[in-house]
Amino acid sequence: MSAANDFDTTLAAAKQGADWAWTAIYDEFAPGLLRFITSQGAAEPSDCLGECFVQVVRNLPGFTGDQAAFRAWLFLLARNRVVDEWRAARRRPSSPTDDVERLHEARHQTSAADAGVGEDQSVQQILAALPPDHRAVITLRVLDGFSVEETAQIIGKSAGAVRVIQHRAIKRLKNALARRTQ
Repeated sequence: MSAANDFDTTLAAAKQGADWAWTAIYDEFAPGLLRFITSQGAAEPSDCLGECFVQVVRNLPGFTGDQAAFRAWLFLLARNRVVDEWRAARRRPSSPTDDVERLHEARHQTSAADAGVGEDQSVQQILAALPPDHRAVITLRVLDGFSVEETAQIIGKSAGAVRVIQHRAIKRLKNALARRTQ
């Protein structure tokens, strides 16, 4: 969906329930949303992505806007799903066996064949060490290419707050990377 007309046509068809339109929307936006959800530390990113698209189906008839507004709206929905998951996790105590399983997977996942995965995990570990708002801003601004204003809308903060959070997050990332290379 590169052209605005293609997006408008696809969106209108999705509002009418056309399967091809939903497939096109999912194929276009799901990879970026999944990356964002994963970077935010969701325990079950694919479930969270599914819940996000369920919300899209429910709320699409009321959506108005262009492709950029739709993309920002999707990321807002994804952010809300992640926050809901964080809240639910705080209400549920984790069992010690879950922690042992995660520790075992983390220690035994790297092999010569998946060395690139290890690098990706290092990036994920560094991002995971950031506070949630810092992680969200860095992911949205750097990886997903949203403007300051769009990022502010997605995370529910002012544009000035986003700039400050981004500055602080970059400073933390620099310090974390400096410690890793020493």
